[in-house]
Amino acid sequence: MVLVPAGIFLMGSEEGEGDEAPMREVYLDDFYIDRYEVTNAEYVAFLNAIGGHVNRCGGHDCADIKDEDPESHIIYNYRTKRYETEAGYASHPVVKVSWYGAKAYCEHYGKRLPTEAEWEKAARGVDSRAYPWGDEATADRANVDNRVGDTTPVGSYPAGASPYGALDMAGNVWEWVADWYRPYPGTEWRSPFYGQKYKVVRGGSWNHPPRDARCTCRHIAHPARRLRVVGFRCVMPLE
Repeated sequence: MVLVPAGIFLMGSEEGEGDEAPMREVYLDDFYIDRYEVTNAEYVAFLNAIGGHVNRCGGHDCADIKDEDPESHIIYNYRTKRYETEAGYASHPVVKVSWYGAKAYCEHYGKRLPTEAEWEKAARGVDSRAYPWGDEATADRANVDNRVGDTTPVGSYPAGASPYGALDMAGNVWEWVADWYRPYPGTEWRSPFYGQKYKVVRGGSWNHPPRDARCTCRHIAHPARRLRVVGFRCVMPLE
């Protein structure tokens, strides 16, 4: 994990989509955030530890396995009764995992999902940059725009590191955060999707355009859905 020091940062954007405004000062205490997105190998270890994936994460399915969806990279070996990773995908970010599955994983290891504010500060630092590395989208810093055509092993774009050293916060996979999709304080922009139906995902993905990988971009997904472009990472408060 990497440390994000306590302090104020500017959250949001006046130049993005309507739900990103207004930009405002937010204070956060110190916290640690995973340097990398959680991988298939790490998630398989979690499933083996809890002994299943159906209805095992807060009463919801944690993730899909390959028998259920070919886009999953998690295999259940019926002979050994153990979960395994698909060959070549052990170090790729886990996908086809629900918000409930992400939350349960973090809590199993004494962590939790980041809030939107924590995720955004970890991605952009305190200078209001558009991307973790600066203000310009460049091809060598993130897996976006379907250039690769799939996820890449975590940490494959070291030049795209955030100011605190977190990797792949732009591109590779969207990342679940703790928050429901709600309006920012003081906004005049309204959405029919606000409320307690959709969770926020952040960071863009391998098949979304660079604009979606901006630090302030907000996207949504139903927490029970398991998508091929959504993964997660965890945070832990400083003790």
